Order: sequence, then structure tokens, then C-alpha cells
Amino acid sequence: MSIRGVIKWYHTKKHFGYLLSDNREIFFHINDCGDFVPQEGTLVQFEMGLDRAGRAKAINITRVCVGVCHEYNNK
Repeated sequence: MSIRGVIKWYHTKKHFGYLLSDNREIFFHINDCGDFVPQEGTLVQFEMGLDRAGRAKAINITRVCVGVCHEYNNK
């Protein structure tokens, strides 16, 4: 099931960051971002998965909108 969220921050040198979805921060890695470079404020769609240690992370991340996106209301 796809979930929507916004990229809260991204560390360009370490290639990871956090998404914000339903007031929850979710870890992600650049390898799960398909064909785009993450930017803060980008609206994305993703699925939940697990990393090698069994921790939750975002996977199969696709870009929905760049910049301020009025269709997403993070309650």
C-alpha cells in the first residue's frame, strides 16, 4: 500500500534522510529513491519496508511533487 509524505531533510554526502508522514519521521536511503535526487519539501509516495537490522524504512520512493504542494496536508 502506498503512503504519501514529504522529505523533511536529506544528507547529500551520507545519502540518507527522513520523510515526514502523519507526523512520523521515517528513515530512507538514496538507493530507494528511484530516478530522482531527494530534496527537502518534495512530496513523495512510498511503501514501508525493513532495513538489514529489522528497522522500519521507506522503500520504493517516487516523487509526486517538488516544492510546496498544496494537495498534501500533514496532520
